[in-house]
Amino acid sequence: RPSVPSTQCHRPFHELAVLSDMSAALADPRSFLDAVALRSDLGIGMRSVESVVESHIEQLDRLHPALNAATQIFHEEARAKAKYTDTGALAGLPISVKETFGITGTTVTAGSARMPTWTVDDDAVVVQRLRDAGAIILARGNLSEFGMVHEADNLVFGRTNNPLNPDRSPGGSSGGDAALVASGSVVFGVGTDIGGSIRYPAHCCGVVGFKPASEAVDKTRIWPPDREEAFSDSMLAVGPITRSVRDARLVYEIIADEGLSRVDRETTTRLVVPEDFTMKTRESVVGRALERAEEGLVEAGLDREHRSVPDAAQAYRNYLTVLISDYEQPIRDGLTSEDGEALSIPREGFRQLVGRPTVHKYLYRLLALMPLVRPRAAKAARARDQVRESRATIRDLLGSDGVLLLPTNGALAMPHGDAAAYMARPGVRSLFTPTIYANILNLPAITVPAWTDRDPETGLVPGVMLCSAPGSEGRLLNAAETMEEVLNPIATPSD
Repeated sequence: RPSVPSTQCHRPFHELAVLSDMSAALADPRSFLDAVALRSDLGIGMRSVESVVESHIEQLDRLHPALNAATQIFHEEARAKAKYTDTGALAGLPISVKETFGITGTTVTAGSARMPTWTVDDDAVVVQRLRDAGAIILARGNLSEFGMVHEADNLVFGRTNNPLNPDRSPGGSSGGDAALVASGSVVFGVGTDIGGSIRYPAHCCGVVGFKPASEAVDKTRIWPPDREEAFSDSMLAVGPITRSVRDARLVYEIIADEGLSRVDRETTTRLVVPEDFTMKTRESVVGRALERAEEGLVEAGLDREHRSVPDAAQAYRNYLTVLISDYEQPIRDGLTSEDGEALSIPREGFRQLVGRPTVHKYLYRLLALMPLVRPRAAKAARARDQVRESRATIRDLLGSDGVLLLPTNGALAMPHGDAAAYMARPGVRSLFTPTIYANILNLPAITVPAWTDRDPETGLVPGVMLCSAPGSEGRLLNAAETMEEVLNPIATPSD
């Protein structure tokens, strides 16, 4: 690959341009062609790769001061590749990948001003697969520090705003990629998800987010480095953020270790509706979208079953136990600075007070709380055993022909900082129980926006989620395409 310059976007929030009307939507994801449509146009000569790349560069540059969604923009590399990229399933499509993905010639910060930068010798396996399919990496997406908070804000790159409503967060941790996709700055993005980090930003930004099973997509040279002994690695997945379900299918076929199982859309699928699921909803449009999805899927021929599923509240508690047990010490180790200074919670607390932080306040709150809730080894072992039992139970219940229906999250995109503050509270955070449920049970899960139930006050869109057992991704995506037809009125792209 040619060595060409790129733009590194180190822009703390206080230096960002601020719009005069922060409540005005910056873009509508429905107004942009998806990857399948663009590839069709390219294939018949209606568009050129150069024109597609240049239009996305122009859109990204135009909105970047208001969104701050990209940590790095590869202007000249993308233009250079557009001149000779013409083959492959993704040929000519400008895309983004999360900042934690290894790319040759770049470093990974994981949004941390304190962590020594992580340098990789080669592209992440996922990046290699995307390039081999002809995709052109235009940008890297912003995130929360260490990807540990449902925001996209850090001390290195600053805060990302939501293109549907800049007063609101785009979610996290893959919030930068979701904002880039929703704003038409890239065709699709690829991120990671250990607690909703693909699906929650997609839900916040009105696009599609697909979290595969943890083992489905290679995580080599993606930060954090794989720790095979960590049970929490079975909750971490790599997947796409797209503007349509068919795009999610297209991208998954490229990045997954194995192809999708082929299931005819006419094949009967069971729609599993939980009889009792511990969660809360904040806005009425969330419940309305879920009801509309359920009735639409039944009308489309899915067989509805009201079933008891593993308890969501207990699953959430086990999630926290496993995550804290596995990640507390590695995070502290990772925050040992380049000069060898270990993180001190009291010292960092003083730095936070006087306005000279070395760790973002959201991550600091979590780190300060962790010693108070740190589980004993026996409790952590018991939580892992309970998770294994719950995984076996839900997979038996879903089988190869069932999909589970849930809201993606109990609230629309929150004002900046609110999601982090909410998640730092002790106990079960019931707005997020459905989001995290798929991670702790390691279920493939996809969120689809419900534009039929767009909130008139904020302009935000709720997401509805479907989950399946691993190995049934083909059936899951079929059902998601049907749900997409129910939840999204036909819109004519202007691009």
